[in-house]
Amino acid sequence: MKKYLYISFALAIFLVASAEKSFACSCLVSLESQKKQIQNAFTGSDAIFSGEVVEIKQPSADEYDVLVTFKVAKSWKGNVSREVTIKTAKDSAMCGYGFEVGKKYLVYASGIKENLSTTNCSRTTVFSPKGDVKYLDKLKRQKK
Repeated sequence: MKKYLYISFALAIFLVASAEKSFACSCLVSLESQKKQIQNAFTGSDAIFSGEVVEIKQPSADEYDVLVTFKVAKSWKGNVSREVTIKTAKDSAMCGYGFEVGKKYLVYASGIKENLSTTNCSRTTVFSPKGDVKYLDKLKRQKK
């Protein structure tokens, strides 16, 4: 009986020690009004812009970030040039946003100009003129 207990224990140790790293993304859900959520996202973001994805560079095997290049249509916050490249994690389990070439997005990003990033926990979304845009215009005017 002891022999089976030792074997089971050794097997359990082996399985735990040889396990691969795992990642999980968990976003907090806000119960605030949409205006308040947009205001908080505006305050918490370093750059906010809309634009079309023109290129996506997938990471190599030992990297985690996808590089996504946008042709910027409009900027509400930050020093964003006509074309900007941002980082996002390579998959949603690591909070990466699943951008697609040719689609237009509203991007809430953090970081400095040359090192902006976003996650699927931000308000980044497929662009809609009815979405956050009206309130972002108001916030931009108030900031001046």
